Amino acid sequence: MPYTSLTNVVFAVGRITPNGVSLLGTATLLSEAGKFVTAVHVTNKDDQNLVVILRPYGSIHDYQDTSDTKVNTIPVRIEAIDPFFDLCILKAETDAKSNITIGSTDSLHVGSLVDIFGYPHADHGRLVLTQQHTQIGARILIKNCEVKTKHVVLNIQARPGQSGGPIFSIETKSLVAILIGSYAPGGGGGISLGGVDPHTLHQTTHAISAEYVKDLS
Repeated sequence: MPYTSLTNVVFAVGRITPNGVSLLGTATLLSEAGKFVTAVHVTNKDDQNLVVILRPYGSIHDYQDTSDTKVNTIPVRIEAIDPFFDLCILKAETDAKSNITIGSTDSLHVGSLVDIFGYPHADHGRLVLTQQHTQIGARILIKNCEVKTKHVVLNIQARPGQSGGPIFSIETKSLVAILIGSYAPGGGGGISLGGVDPHTLHQTTHAISAEYVKDLS
């Protein structure tokens, strides 16, 4: 899949409020019409006034005008949710679909190159589709209520707004993982400096294998 088409595949997720649209995270359009995948914590398990945000760019290579705050939105509802995997399927009343192929972290090894797409700093209202390029630092199993799930550690620092974003293998161009967030033991440090949790200021971002998306969609 050429990355030039990703403006029609990777979208910001937001919630309509009395003050406008509050940006929450990132979602990826799947091959089934009107279905998107994101992280559960992006939605907070609440689809009231939840939307996917559209921007009028033909290619990720276009200049994105940060002074243009006009957006179109599509209402979405939560169709499926799995808190163990932190994965959520959103459904919109649209025929739009993508041609992405869902793979697995099984195809990756330590040192594999991947591309990450999302909306970093969305918590500050920044709506810029951004590509990042990094390596896999580790493949790990995380146990949650007796269930072990496949994750990878990305050698890059993630910021708010990238949660739920897609990770593509450089080699196969398939969707291999969904970004979950920075490693923050115990849920974080309990303090905020300039809106940043110091416990997230490191390069150990977790992503869950995309294979689990198939079971939800």
